[in-house]
Amino acid sequence: MISCKEDEGELVKRKAMTDVIMENPEFSMLKDIMQRAKKSDAFRSQNQTLLAPSNAAFNKANIFSSSVITSMPDTSVDEFLNSHVIKSVKKYSEFEAGSLATAAKLKLGVTKKDSVITFNGAKISRKDIETANGYIQVLDSVYVKVIK
Repeated sequence: MISCKEDEGELVKRKAMTDVIMENPEFSMLKDIMQRAKKSDAFRSQNQTLLAPSNAAFNKANIFSSSVITSMPDTSVDEFLNSHVIKSVKKYSEFEAGSLATAAKLKLGVTKKDSVITFNGAKISRKDIETANGYIQVLDSVYVKVIK
């Protein structure tokens, strides 16, 4: 009989939020925005929840290129990105109706009807993508107004 002992160094670790965004074509616009805001390290190390608009969500808002956001001033790009960050780790089932503040201090209206949760009207199209430092909740639309 042969037995294998798992060595802690051999265990497969979850990817950091940055890596999930960087490697997934569904988030190519978000990736560009994150790089422009110089937030790659923050999304790698900080424990948080990201309400991530997918490329389809940007397209639904008539944003077909990340340059619409990346061409804005640094502070606006940073604020846009932080408007999608919750500074705590939350699974989909842990969100409650009411209001919720983002890292940019944007107050989101959270509604919960049956099993559907929306943030300022944006629904979660894919929930609980687990990363090494939190969860990504994929939005079906962009819920913040883009200020030029």
